[in-house]
Order: sequence, then C-alpha cells, then structure tokens
Amino acid sequence: MKKGYLLLTLGAILYGTVIVGGQFFVQLGLSLFQLVLFSMVIQFLCILPIVLLKPAYQIEKRFISFFLIYGLIGAGAELAQFGGLFFRVPVAVVAFLCYTQPLWTILFGRLILGEPITGRKVAATALALAGVAVLLAPAWSGNSNVSGVGLAIALAGGVLFSLWVIWGRKSGISKLHFVTTTFGWSIFTTLWLMLAWPLISLWIPDRSIVSLSLALPPLYWFYLVVFTLIAGLIPNFCFFRGLRSMEAGAAGIILLLEPLVASLLAWMLFDQEIGLGTAVGGFLILLSNYFVGNMLDTPSQE
Repeated sequence: MKKGYLLLTLGAILYGTVIVGGQFFVQLGLSLFQLVLFSMVIQFLCILPIVLLKPAYQIEKRFISFFLIYGLIGAGAELAQFGGLFFRVPVAVVAFLCYTQPLWTILFGRLILGEPITGRKVAATALALAGVAVLLAPAWSGNSNVSGVGLAIALAGGVLFSLWVIWGRKSGISKLHFVTTTFGWSIFTTLWLMLAWPLISLWIPDRSIVSLSLALPPLYWFYLVVFTLIAGLIPNFCFFRGLRSMEAGAAGIILLLEPLVASLLAWMLFDQEIGLGTAVGGFLILLSNYFVGNMLDTPSQE
C-alpha cells in the first residue's frame, strides 16, 4: 500500500473531526467567522516559525498567483459549506451536495490535470456517494420550501472543494513541499476571508455569523489551538504530502471517509444514534476506499 494512500487516509480521518469540532464551538457561542478565520490564523502562526527557520519552505514569487487562486478557492469552500444552512437547507442536504466533490474532482482532474477517468474510479465514486446518501438518509427533511439559492451555494461548496483538491495536486506535481503548500494556502485563504468579511457583514448582518470579537475566554483559545492542530494543520500536512504520489480523483474519494468518521465521533461525543443505515453507508464508503487503495493507475512521484 502506497505511502501517499496511507497519508491521505490519515488526513481524511482527522478531517472527520471538523464537523464535530464545529458543533462544539457553536455550542460555546462562537460565530461562523470566528471559527473559520481564527482557526486559519492559528494555523498560519503555527507554521510561520518553521518557514522562518527554513527559507526553503518560503513561497517563491512565481507561485504567488498560484496561491492567490488557491486562497480564493479555500475561502469560498470554507464559507460555502455553511452557507446553505443560512438559507434553511437541511443539514444532510447541504452535506450531501458538498460531498459530490469526488464527481467534480474526477472531471476537473481530467480537464485540468489530464488524469484518466477509469472504470475503477467511476465504481469507487458511485459506491462512495451511495454510502454518503445512506449515511445521511435519516436526517433528510421532507421540507418542500428549500431555497434554490441555498441549494446552489451548497452545490458550489462541492465544486470548490474539488478545486481545492485539484490545486493541492498541482502543488504536488510542482514539487512544492507540503509545509510550503499549507503555509501559502493558509495565508491567502486568511486574506480572502478578511476581504470577504465586510461584504458578508452587509449582506448577512447576523452576529452569530459575522462577529469577530477577540474577547474570548483563555480556555476557548486553548480549544481553538487544539482543534486547529487536530482538524487543520496535521491533516493538511498529511493531505498535501500524500497528493505528491496520488491522483486528485483518488484523493477526492478517500476524503469521503470524513462523514463516516464524523458520524462515529458524533455517536461517541454527542450520543447521536448509529443505526443500520450508518453501518451500511460506512461499509460502502470503506469499500470505495478499498477500490482506491488497489488502483493500479496511481502515479508515483516519490
């Protein structure tokens, strides 16, 4: 089993803590922008000493435009995954639309990176999406008054996440160190989020969304640091390192381990029931990852 596959799998498992951690901070009263922006800044500050001590990790001028685009994709993806919720789209619907990411990743992988669309990829994607659908089925709502704008935002989240994977793969192809990629992505995502904040504040003046007060208890800051390390910095290192030797399409399928891990953590931490649907959905997602782990067409750039 390739090292890249193992690293991507570990990253996907750790990304599963994002949703559960987000729920925890919502219960503490943090706003959307406090959670997204503060965790991004903490990630940047954690990497900064490494980059200052080793200039080889610094961003070369020729990659500035690359990271400008990557930061814009990252900021859009971070906001879009929550945006549909504020238009009263059910949580499960938002999640499923965001997790259409592998479909777009395989398509963009072909168009942008020239990656082949194989039968094994198609089969793995179908299994993974079926698993996500089954996993989220209990939470689907019969509400017929779902906002079209909200659905479009959630779907845009899936497209943006796929572009995030594609740009990560491009960084691997360019032989950028995973520290450099994480550093550049965190800087420019932070900048784009800061630029977007005034506009979103005018559009959605809800304090639970746009509040950016720094007046948080010290314990909350400690929680944010721990959350950023576990759900952000470490999995990003694993993800960007793994993308040096794995195709973007395969990586996109592996990332679907995230909702499975989130469901298990929600059961352990929030007493949310795990039923037959969760077990079946989880099995299909794991089966899809088995297909990915046995792909013969993954490139090797170790």
